[in-house]
Amino acid sequence: MKPKRLVVVRFRQDRNKWEVDHANPPGVWPARSRKLFETEAEATEYAAKVAKRLEAGTPAAQDPNMTLAAAFERYFRLKVRKRSLAKDRRHAEHLKAAFGQHTRLKDLTAARISAYRERRLAATSLRLKDAEGNPMPLSAASINRPLQLLRHLLHLARDEWGVLDAIPRVKLEKEPEGRVKWLEPDEEARLLAACADSGNSHLLPIVTIALETGMRYGEILGMTWERVDMSRGVIRLELTKSGRRREVPMRQAVYDALARLPGERQGHIWPEQSIRTAWETAVERAKLDDWHFHDCRHHFASWFMMRGGNLLALSKILGHAKVSMTEKYAHLAPDHLRAEIARTERAVEPVVGTKGTTGDEDTAQVLDFPRHSPVAQSVERVTVNH
Repeated sequence: MKPKRLVVVRFRQDRNKWEVDHANPPGVWPARSRKLFETEAEATEYAAKVAKRLEAGTPAAQDPNMTLAAAFERYFRLKVRKRSLAKDRRHAEHLKAAFGQHTRLKDLTAARISAYRERRLAATSLRLKDAEGNPMPLSAASINRPLQLLRHLLHLARDEWGVLDAIPRVKLEKEPEGRVKWLEPDEEARLLAACADSGNSHLLPIVTIALETGMRYGEILGMTWERVDMSRGVIRLELTKSGRRREVPMRQAVYDALARLPGERQGHIWPEQSIRTAWETAVERAKLDDWHFHDCRHHFASWFMMRGGNLLALSKILGHAKVSMTEKYAHLAPDHLRAEIARTERAVEPVVGTKGTTGDEDTAQVLDFPRHSPVAQSVERVTVNH
C-alpha cells in the first residue's frame, strides 16, 4: 500500500504561487491547512517543518483568536536571550497601547497599521527640540523600530506558530544613511579637556577608549579586567551587537588610560552608574554641536580611513557582521584608494606613437590586453590629437 504523504507542495497556476497543503491531526481545527508562498524554496522549507511536526505527533499551537498581548508574551519567552530585549519590551508596550492589547492578530489589517504610521508621522518628540525650542518630528528610525518588531511578530505568527494564514504589508519609512561624523584635532582636544575637568573621574578614560577604539557605549561599560590583555594590547569582547566575539587592538592612549586607573585589576572596570549627565556637560563645555556618544565610533572609523587604513581591517575592528556596513567610510580614503591602484598596476611598456597616414594625428596600438576582450575593444586604438 502506498504510504500517504503528510505534506504536499504544489504550484498554483491560478494564483502564481507555491502552496503547502497538509492534513492536521485529529481534533485540530481546521482539518486541513494551506499556505501560499512566493517561491518554491520558501514553500519547501515550510513543508519540511510541518512534516517534522506531524511525524512527531506535535500539534501546532494554533489559536486563531490570539491577541497582541498573548503574542508578545510568547515572543518574549522565545527571545529571552536576545540582547536587545529591553528595547523590544518598550516597543511592545507602545504597540499594545497603540492598537489595544486585546486586539486579535488577525484584526491587525494593513489599513489599521497604515493609520498608526500616519499618526506617528504627525507626532513630535518628547525630548528633542529645534533651535526655537519647538518639539521636533519623530525620526524615521523612531517610527520604524516598533513597526519592524510588529512585522517580525506577524511573520512568526504565520510561519512558525500557525495562527495566521496571511499577514498585512507593513510599510516602513525610508531612513537616511547613517551619519558619518568626526572631530577635527582642536575639537577633540576640547572634548578631552572638558572630560578631564568633569567631576566624574571615569568620563575621560571612557571617552578616550571610545575615540581610540570605536567600541560601542555598551561594550565599553561592560568591560572587565579579565578581558583586558595588557601584554598583547587587546580588549576581548564576548557580548557584542553582532553576537560574535572579537578582539579590539589598543592604541597607546587606551593602554595609558587603563594603566592609570586605580583599584584592583579584577571584575568590572567601571562602577554601575550612568555617565550621561557628565557626558552632556562635557559636550556643552567643548562647544560641540549635535555630538552624541555614538559619534565617537564614527570619529574613530573616519580617521582610521583618512589615515590610510584598510576597509576590511576596520570592519573587523568595529565588529560589523558584513563589510557592506563599513563601506560608508570608504569615500574618506581617496588617496589610499589611489595608492592601492598604483600598487597593483601592471608594468606596461611605454606606448610609442607612430605617424598616421594623414600626418594630422599619432596613433598607437595597445596590445597588452587580449585582442577580443571588451577592454581591448574599448582602448585598442589611442588617438592623440595635436
